[in-house]
Amino acid sequence: MKYNIVFRKEALQDIMDAVFWYEQQNMGLGDEFLIALENEKQIIERNPYLFEEKSDGIRKAAIKRFPYIAYFIIEEKNIIIYGILHMKRSLKIWEDRVKRK
Repeated sequence: MKYNIVFRKEALQDIMDAVFWYEQQNMGLGDEFLIALENEKQIIERNPYLFEEKSDGIRKAAIKRFPYIAYFIIEEKNIIIYGILHMKRSLKIWEDRVKRK
């Protein structure tokens, strides 16, 4: 079963922020981040249950090569991505996002 991926606006902002930061570090690195994110998105889309449920239905997938994690939940045929956050960011950020859903 293939799921529909839905990015919350906060997750889209996370992605834009990360791409901007990586481009400032090295031209083209932002594109590499997007490719890594797309690869992980495809894995999540095909089989979201590969990723362990942490709490309250939240699952997390590490973005290969980059220190970012995609936080998501599964709702019927949809996967809702709440955040794409740096591993050093506070866990409270995504917890607050999910509570506001």
